[in-house]
Amino acid sequence: MLFETLVIVVLITPISATSAWVLRNDVQKFWQTILLYIGPIIDAWFVWLLLDWLEMGFFSIWGCTISAGIISSMLLQPMFSPRRLAVFRLSWQQVRRRPRQAALMMAGLLVASSIITSSLVVGDSLDSTLSKEVEAVYGDTDLLIFQKDRRTGFSFDLDSNLTNAFGQELMDARIADEWSHGIDTTATLSRSDGLALPSAAWYAYEGWQGVAINQVAADELKMSKGDVLEISWFSYSDDGELVRSSENLTISSVISMDGRGSMSGTKSPALFTSLELSQQLQSKQWKVNMMRVSLVDGKSASASKGEIESALDEIIDYESAGFEINTDQDSMSISNSNGLGRLDSSFMESWNENKTSLLGEGTSMEVLQIPLVQIEQGAKVMSLPDDRIEEVLITEEGDWYVSGGAVSFQKERGGSSHGWEVPNGGLIRDVTLLSDSLLVAHSDGLVEVPDDRDEDLTHHIEGKEVMVAALFEQELPELPSTIFSMDYLQVSGEDWLAVSHITGKEVYHYSNSEWIETELTGEWLHYDGEVMAGSPTTGWTTISGTQSPNWPAVKGGLLIDNNSIYSFDGDENYLADFDPVCDERVFSYDGEVICSTAFGAVVDSGELSPRLPLTVDIGGFGVMPQLLLATDGPLSPAEGDVLISSRLSLLNSSENVLFNGLIPWAYGDISPTTLEIEGNMSSINAPGFDELESIIIGFVNLSDGEILAASDEGERSILVVNGANQSGIEIWLDSISGVESMNLKIVAAKEEALQTAEEGAGALSAMFLVFGAFTIGAGILLVLTIVMMLAESRRADEAIMRAIGLKRSDMRSLALMEGMMTSFAASVLGGIFGLFLAWLVSLAFSSVFASAGADGIAYSFSIESMLVGMSSGFIIAMVTLWGTAFWTSKLNIVQALRGLSPMRKRGIPWWLILLLIVFVGTGLLAGLSIFTFDSSSPLRFALWHVMASCIIIGLIPVFTFILPHIRGWSIRNSGRNTMAAIGISLALWALSPDSWAPVDSGVKPDEITFAVMGIIQVFAGVLILTGVAPRLASWVISKSFLAKRIGPVAKVSLAHPAAAPLRTAVIMGMFSLTVFSVIVLAGYSVQFEEHSSGYVEDASGEFEILLSSSRQVPLELSSDPNEWNLETTDPGDIDAVGIVNRAVVWIDDDEDRIGYILRGVDSGFIEHGAIPLEDWDRALGETQQEAWESLKINENVVFVDSSFALIDPNTGESISGMNLPIGKSILLIDISNPGNSREVVVGGILSQSSQLFSQGIWMDGEIVDEQYGGVVTRIYVSHGSDISSAELEKSLSSDLAPDGVYTSIIEDEILLILGLIFAILTIFQAYLALGLVVGIAGIGVVTYRSVSERSGQIGMLRALGFRKKMVMSGMIIEVSWTSLLGMINGAIVAIAFHYALYQTFWEEQGAELILPWFEVISMVLGGWILVLFATWIPVSRATKVTPSQALSSID
Repeated sequence: MLFETLVIVVLITPISATSAWVLRNDVQKFWQTILLYIGPIIDAWFVWLLLDWLEMGFFSIWGCTISAGIISSMLLQPMFSPRRLAVFRLSWQQVRRRPRQAALMMAGLLVASSIITSSLVVGDSLDSTLSKEVEAVYGDTDLLIFQKDRRTGFSFDLDSNLTNAFGQELMDARIADEWSHGIDTTATLSRSDGLALPSAAWYAYEGWQGVAINQVAADELKMSKGDVLEISWFSYSDDGELVRSSENLTISSVISMDGRGSMSGTKSPALFTSLELSQQLQSKQWKVNMMRVSLVDGKSASASKGEIESALDEIIDYESAGFEINTDQDSMSISNSNGLGRLDSSFMESWNENKTSLLGEGTSMEVLQIPLVQIEQGAKVMSLPDDRIEEVLITEEGDWYVSGGAVSFQKERGGSSHGWEVPNGGLIRDVTLLSDSLLVAHSDGLVEVPDDRDEDLTHHIEGKEVMVAALFEQELPELPSTIFSMDYLQVSGEDWLAVSHITGKEVYHYSNSEWIETELTGEWLHYDGEVMAGSPTTGWTTISGTQSPNWPAVKGGLLIDNNSIYSFDGDENYLADFDPVCDERVFSYDGEVICSTAFGAVVDSGELSPRLPLTVDIGGFGVMPQLLLATDGPLSPAEGDVLISSRLSLLNSSENVLFNGLIPWAYGDISPTTLEIEGNMSSINAPGFDELESIIIGFVNLSDGEILAASDEGERSILVVNGANQSGIEIWLDSISGVESMNLKIVAAKEEALQTAEEGAGALSAMFLVFGAFTIGAGILLVLTIVMMLAESRRADEAIMRAIGLKRSDMRSLALMEGMMTSFAASVLGGIFGLFLAWLVSLAFSSVFASAGADGIAYSFSIESMLVGMSSGFIIAMVTLWGTAFWTSKLNIVQALRGLSPMRKRGIPWWLILLLIVFVGTGLLAGLSIFTFDSSSPLRFALWHVMASCIIIGLIPVFTFILPHIRGWSIRNSGRNTMAAIGISLALWALSPDSWAPVDSGVKPDEITFAVMGIIQVFAGVLILTGVAPRLASWVISKSFLAKRIGPVAKVSLAHPAAAPLRTAVIMGMFSLTVFSVIVLAGYSVQFEEHSSGYVEDASGEFEILLSSSRQVPLELSSDPNEWNLETTDPGDIDAVGIVNRAVVWIDDDEDRIGYILRGVDSGFIEHGAIPLEDWDRALGETQQEAWESLKINENVVFVDSSFALIDPNTGESISGMNLPIGKSILLIDISNPGNSREVVVGGILSQSSQLFSQGIWMDGEIVDEQYGGVVTRIYVSHGSDISSAELEKSLSSDLAPDGVYTSIIEDEILLILGLIFAILTIFQAYLALGLVVGIAGIGVVTYRSVSERSGQIGMLRALGFRKKMVMSGMIIEVSWTSLLGMINGAIVAIAFHYALYQTFWEEQGAELILPWFEVISMVLGGWILVLFATWIPVSRATKVTPSQALSSID
């Protein structure tokens, strides 16, 4: 309060101290002088105190405080000074005796308050509209607490027990008075007949019962209580797949659109269910994803966030935060179950800061687990389905590996591999090799697995166990119930079957439509010249009865003896020796030996090459990928080296090995890391490492590990601690576990939404204030005109007052007291009129928004806005009147009493010198201010022009007025000459090139510079017209054929404006300023309209319809419309489909990092032409089509939207904040895993409207999908000429809405947006046109007063021979001269301004120059006609003045 009191003293002292000093000799007692000084300060302080207590805003408090100080000072003077009492009475009498003059003054003064009030009330209306929506959405909810996955857009689940503890703690701490927890998600709502809402909010909170929809959903779906509603939603499965689920529910109630019903918005559909039902349907037992908190009264949500975090930190222990501790005697390991299961870098930093005290005498080891997807040395090693192989089948294309429950195929023996696993842990019963696939009989069916990974599986039988991998139609022979295995063989079209069961092993042959049991026994079948059967212990027996030696047998007709392999075809044939690493269970031979081993398999081609499975079964830990480990300390090999396990001991240690990490691979990064084999893990002498042999495949350096694991620097998987204080570590873990470690978001949702609404309303108010400032300026000029006219008409009265003893200070006080009365009334009336004006604007906005199907702005106002408008208008009026009071008080009593025109004093007025000093000083200050801005700031241009203009205004009078008077030169019309010289100099300065400006550093001048220059040039034009135009016009008329016709009339008409140059300049300024502002905005509108004409093509390319959704409800449609399950739509009507997926990434250009949208396109999008490019690297192709097609070849090339290329002149930076020219390299970083990144190069820039309709970084869709988890949110559709876009969009909406798909016609959507923009610009133009109304009213007033004042002159003209027609013509010429020249001046400057803007902002964008000729002509011509209408009555009165009436009049 002390600071505010001092500010009040500083602000009010100049007002009160001046009156106290001037009246010090007029008051009777000293205390009265003191009271004159401190009284206004005290009154102002009380007003401040009252408004502060009422919690009014800054501007309303201080505007009313200053106004109260002014009013108090004016009213205290007549209370203590008899002289000022007389002045006060005189001023009151002036108002009462001359109500028309008072009304005229009030009309001019209320402009400012009405404009300011209306601008603020428009903001109030928007704020109220948005605030009501916010209140409806959030109700009593102040805070939202949740976890959010920025990559997917889904909320993470929280344990309901934990959120229960949160809520209870907040209640106990008296922070919250209510809380609730539940599940927020999005669902598609459908009826049985297909009518659907693609996306609706689904809320489920504790305590709710049944299934309800809000009234909006009920109206749109035409459903009511008791109807069956189908809901479908997306969620992530345990393996990270996005899965769509659906369920039919019966509606138990329909909720009105208040309270709970408007949680998603007052116009948005929503579904409400019990929490238990939502948890059950979404398989989220004891889980919630949202907590809503209502704070106790008086608490601010944003201010309470720190207190809430502290309260929640006390509850969150290390287990809640996701940390896991496993102990084994004096050893413990710390890991994290969240996300990728890593301890992030911040955790490790905290550990390193505290480990000295936590470890004591113990030790620690940081471990980074690196899951692998491939190892390569000459061949790809990881190609097996399991580490225990049951059979190897060799083909020309590659090798099939068969395990107990899976198969895999490796191309060309050492190439890439793919596999298939029996679902639900089932077993393989039999396999049969086909020409290009493997037929697999398993416990859940019969499937054909192709050897091409891009082909689909063929399921011949599903849902039941199949024992034989055969496609025959006959029934199997009668077999025992317990069968161990079956083996099928087809030879020359005949079927053979070996069956192993509990009582024996038989071989059957299918002949003559029946199965015949043969004399062969065995569990395997093979053909090599003749059919044979075999088993591991009995060897092989041919159908002819030949028995193999008593050697161990393996599948494939092979025998084993003394580390050698033999084939058997009735004879034993030596094939090759095998290495002892083979476990003698499975062999295959085609010139090279493939055998099973304890760890997988080996290929012996002269050199041994191991084969390992992709995963390994680790007992109770389940199945895990093959892992490398990276650790700190002495166990870590050098960077670039690897210590391998015994399972890789067959690799050539002299050759490098290529490793691919599973996580980078999953994210689309297939580039391997090359490492050199340093040694074997067995060389590490550490306890427990023997057990790691079956789990860990090697050790690498942490630096290499971070690359292979795609981890952020410093991230670890496990922290292993030995011999430390375990309880102390648990306490430390609890201490660091909290809101931050859980990545909990505590959002002051309601407060932030209200703040956003307030900011939006403030921005709208600011725009109206900016546009209204021109009208306010016109109003001030009108007030100046009225004051000058009234001063002229009251010269005799004021001279009498001066003659009877009033001082100049009394005359100023008289003007100010009268002005205070009229200003106060005008401010109140202006505030009321401003309310009406804002109501009209609100109606206009509502009409505009209604045309777009949206709600309008609900009219609303606040007392605060009215106070700001009225106090601001009052202060502006008093400042204006205070300035004019100094001029009007300088009255020559004798001249005024004699009715003589005021004569200018000889010499140079002191105020002129002071004014020139002020202008020069302002110019120099502006020049010095240039150096306070950055060299690239375009504001330097504005300051440069302000400096030059002020110096020109300050120096020109020195040469055209002061110097001639000092030297005694006789120069006529030196005042008008000075005005003309200033105007011409300013105009010439405007024509000077920007390159002259020493502040030019390659940055273009911005809008502020142009606005400054525009207003200055309007001022310059007025000065030129006032100083030169009348004389020039008179000279032209006298020298032309018009001399006889209108010469006398024109000279007389122009003489009055020339005789009163100041008044003429003010009136011209009113018209110029208003017309300038309206035409500039109109020019921008027509230029934008021309520029936006290509927006439809920019956004749609050759497509017409857009199917869209969100990340939470992605599109599940293929590129083939025939697969869309269309019912009312003919797929043949669709001739092209372009799929675009979406992700969110960080963009890093080595200087900044911003979050942005990443979009991926498919081939269909590209082949149909995609969307237009503004520019691209011609190395990608000569045409746009070739450039787009190159994205499929150049995976590291991206196209960016125009926000990265369009420069904001205010900052010199791009609109997005990051400049990305063609050829620049950037890093795309996964927003949820910074270790996953890709370096790309900008290859092109999309069309300029892309920043509005096609935002994003565009690249190959497969990369966005695989590396960044992109989901399909857009599908572009094109159709043929046989159907219209409207028809196709309607039918697609009917078919696809149940799948959560929004359909829209791209052209309609864009034209709707553009229509809204143009309509809003039209509203602003109409608001600016108020200034023209003020100008027209002003010239009507001037003409009316002019006729009254000049009735004597008109009578003399009539006496000299002027006819009525000549008088009327003269008055019309005079009125038209002042108004029309003002409007033309404003129009010319506006056209020049528009051209300069075009050259700076539009030309380089390829836009054609469009001049707003229609607006110019309509404004000038229409304004002139309105002026003639407004002045018709006073002009007609002038013609009725007779010579006798005029000459006999005393006044």
